[in-house]
Amino acid sequence: MAYSCAVAQTSSASPTPSADTTVRELTLRAFILGALLAIILGAANAYLGLYAGMTVSASIPAAVISMAVLRLLGGSTILENNVVQTIASAGEAVAAGAIFTFPALVILGHTGPLPYWDVTMLSLAGGTMGSLLVVFLRRAYILDEALPFPEGIACAQVLRAGADASSSAAPLAVGGIISAALKAAQDIFGFVPGTLASARWIGRAAVATSINLSMALLGVGYIVGLGIASLVFLGGAIGWLVAIPLASAAHPELRSLSAADAAHQIWSTQTRYLGVGAMLVGGIVTLWRLRGAIGRGLVESARMLRHRDTLTATRREDRDLSAPAVVGAVALCVPAVFAICFHLSGNPWLSAALAITLVAIGFVATAIAGYLTGIVGASNNPVSGVTIIVLLAIALILEALGVGSAVGPRLAIMAGAVVCTAAAMAGDSLHDLATGYHVGATPRSLEIAVLFGAVLSSFVMSPVLNLLIRAYGIAGTPSAHAQALAAPQAFLMAKVAQGVFRGGLPIGTMVAGAMLAALLALLDATLERRKARWRTPVMPVAIGLYLPFGLSVAIFIGALARSLIDARREDSGSGPGLLFAAGLVAGEALMGVAGGALVTFGIKLPLY
Repeated sequence: MAYSCAVAQTSSASPTPSADTTVRELTLRAFILGALLAIILGAANAYLGLYAGMTVSASIPAAVISMAVLRLLGGSTILENNVVQTIASAGEAVAAGAIFTFPALVILGHTGPLPYWDVTMLSLAGGTMGSLLVVFLRRAYILDEALPFPEGIACAQVLRAGADASSSAAPLAVGGIISAALKAAQDIFGFVPGTLASARWIGRAAVATSINLSMALLGVGYIVGLGIASLVFLGGAIGWLVAIPLASAAHPELRSLSAADAAHQIWSTQTRYLGVGAMLVGGIVTLWRLRGAIGRGLVESARMLRHRDTLTATRREDRDLSAPAVVGAVALCVPAVFAICFHLSGNPWLSAALAITLVAIGFVATAIAGYLTGIVGASNNPVSGVTIIVLLAIALILEALGVGSAVGPRLAIMAGAVVCTAAAMAGDSLHDLATGYHVGATPRSLEIAVLFGAVLSSFVMSPVLNLLIRAYGIAGTPSAHAQALAAPQAFLMAKVAQGVFRGGLPIGTMVAGAMLAALLALLDATLERRKARWRTPVMPVAIGLYLPFGLSVAIFIGALARSLIDARREDSGSGPGLLFAAGLVAGEALMGVAGGALVTFGIKLPLY
């Protein structure tokens, strides 16, 4: 199913350079500014993720800061700004991969600082795979499938508005101000709740509904449109309005809890895994459907290397890094992963097999994560769901090979860290490449930029993690202080790793989610053969099953708003409505990073 993008690539008033124009992109000052922003925004997101269980995409904040700084320096171009925000976003992606996994080692009983070279080399391996393997997916997802990439489009609009003095950026600014003001009222001042929720016992069943009061999610819904948003909402409705009531009715011991607590407990321990099973099947189906497009990208990359003289004849906007360059860089990750696995397990054959297998798994994870983020945006990318699938598979393999419970969970977490970082990086990288597509950037330049950002961020992530863990501790562990970090994703990873070796995983729930996804895939194939306008791709439904219901509802409302506007205005897809939606995403992202920075500096939020 091809998704229509909400913004055209070029327009008569656009500052976008033509394909044949030589422009400033990879400049020294772009690398320096991007590196500084990658470190700062990566550290802020590391704390935010450990504190609240979420990270904020750094692309839009970095783009805004970059425009302001480069404008002061003079002589900047829209593509130079694009490079800066691409480097900076890598810091947030590496932070997401690190905070979702490495703190799980503390939860599993690790004492003392996290080993510097273990964290660095595993982050480096995952960051390299995630930033480079997307080279083979760029054409498939951005051109052939035309996935929406909501934050990629929003960031492109921000860059365009900043570079084009002839266009009105008023809708962008208004949307940003409204979104930032609401986010400040929620997170900084505590005047407005982040979620409206209602729950009650109806007979023996706990029924809970909610809506996130997030302008950014409304903007995401507006950008992706009603087709995708309705499927995300469908997944959420199945999980929260069907599966949770049925599961709560089967557990009478939960009646001692409030309906809200009972519903949340069932979601976090059982029904959430419906989405994990559905993502597994959805990822396989997605890769199978796109096998032709991905294969063509591989063939084209190899052809360009064999015929180097064609490189200069290729349009600038179509130039990628060569396939051998990508494969060679990824191959360098294998010895690093092998060394760490061997140090932990002492088994050279197991370590070698695991290191090689992780490269193959890493490509699958980047493909799945890239597709997911292309639908719902980088900030809402359920990368932890992808990581759980991989972590579960690795732990099952290790357990089958006889690895004991003393080493197995830690080895699985280490391997999961590589894949988690790769998946997070893939989502951010593809969004940056989507932004570049809409502003006329050279893909090769952005691929170099994101790799630089990933490498740099990997070398500073261990000190950041150890600083935060030493200062606050992880809740529920001996290191916990008064304001301990919740680290919810890390707890989930530790539970999955331990569950394989000690029991307790909801395997039946995951199988049920996989069966539901298989039925949706069959229905989608039937609708495709009949050339139906409405389709049922698996991934949006899987996302809805995995995410809290309030996110799905907010995205759906944003899409409904666009549908109503589309009925009245023919240019809503590329006019002020899209700029306003981009502003909603940008404003919340900026304020989210500001809030994370305040907390990092020791200010307890909310203030009131």
